[in-house]
Amino acid sequence: MSTAKSPRKAQRELIDGSRNRSSILLRRVFWLLGVIAAVFLSAAGAVGVRYASDLGSLRRIAFQRTVSHGGRWIPASRTARPFIRALIATEDATFYTNWGVSFEGTLRALWVDLRTGQFTQGGSTLTQQLIRDLLLTPRKTLTRKFTGSVLSLYATAWYPKQEILSMFINEVYLGDGAYGIQAASERYFGLPASRLNLAEGSLLAGLPQAPSAFDPLVHLSSAKARQREVLSRMVTTGMISPRQALAAYRAPLPLR
Repeated sequence: MSTAKSPRKAQRELIDGSRNRSSILLRRVFWLLGVIAAVFLSAAGAVGVRYASDLGSLRRIAFQRTVSHGGRWIPASRTARPFIRALIATEDATFYTNWGVSFEGTLRALWVDLRTGQFTQGGSTLTQQLIRDLLLTPRKTLTRKFTGSVLSLYATAWYPKQEILSMFINEVYLGDGAYGIQAASERYFGLPASRLNLAEGSLLAGLPQAPSAFDPLVHLSSAKARQREVLSRMVTTGMISPRQALAAYRAPLPLR
């Protein structure tokens, strides 16, 4: 009596075996993801407990940093709109919609860091930069990046976006000894931050990346090159037209 399997039965057993293997693989993937999520939540909870007091005092810390360096506090709502728009277009185009972290930028930076073995990539949002400046150190390590990302998520849940923006523009270093947009506007142009036009605002918005290298009083050509980048990003994000960008780039700067 023949024991050979029919082609249909053999095919069915092959399909069933493939399904079983896929099911096992999926269970293992879900188990691994569950473990990773549990570890992340545990670590994030520990970070939250460790920095809870600092997060609650973030505005006071930002204010003290500004005042200690001779700066003067100005709310984002009273700061010239061209500067605010230029800053957001350049540093964090999704500021008003993100959770304080650019997951795409963070993952991209992490991938490059792991491939090169050097922690050199950025990918930080305005919120992450604020947290780094006020609560952490500029040293680039995986631990610091993880802590900064978690704290940025907490800060976004804790503070309105406009409050985070106000803290950032007042504590950020903008070169030539100027901390905060009010001090920088007065230092470079002799103007209050509420009166900056597009040409002046776009120049200052490019400074956070490298305040000393782009100091317009010392390296005007570099500052202008950076201003061109800022204006280009404003065009890309639809904030201004190419004609407005060109006019702002060509406009005279009343540098002191």
